[in-house]
Amino acid sequence: MSYFYFVATLPALAFDHAPPMSYESFVNLCREHLSERGIQALEALDATVDDTSNAFVRGWRDNDTQLRNLLARARATALGRDPVPYLREHRDVDTSIEKAVTDAYTRETPRDREIALDRFRWAQAETLAGYDEFSIDAILGYALKLKIAERWANMDEDEGRSTAEDMVAQAPSAHQWRREI
Repeated sequence: MSYFYFVATLPALAFDHAPPMSYESFVNLCREHLSERGIQALEALDATVDDTSNAFVRGWRDNDTQLRNLLARARATALGRDPVPYLREHRDVDTSIEKAVTDAYTRETPRDREIALDRFRWAQAETLAGYDEFSIDAILGYALKLKIAERWANMDEDEGRSTAEDMVAQAPSAHQWRREI
């Protein structure tokens, strides 16, 4: 099914700009214009249920699970812990995801790593959306990109700094942490 009119009315998104609408507003628009199967696919993007009939959603979940597993491995290795308890099953293996995580971990700051990872997620959403700009997959890709843009638009540097300082203040010292392991 094609959604010519609906897609044509959607404003453009850019990674480094505040989104033109909230994700909630977008979902409300989708409820007015998408078929029941389209709504189910959109809702499945946020659901934790594995069962979905939409190939876009399956692909996104598999890629996201692989990405999160690689991040869990990297973080566990850095902390000298076993990553296995944090890993989840996924169907396919995409080597570009491993490269993206490796590249992100070469970034100097945690913020720069997050930007690199979200830029990769943005590109994945575009790839999964395919070439038909008026398909449900294109709408699902738009939804994911909107969530990413909204996430960055809602970040507050002062609040983030304060949270980081609180976490550091509450964390055990490196000496205490090593003694506990």
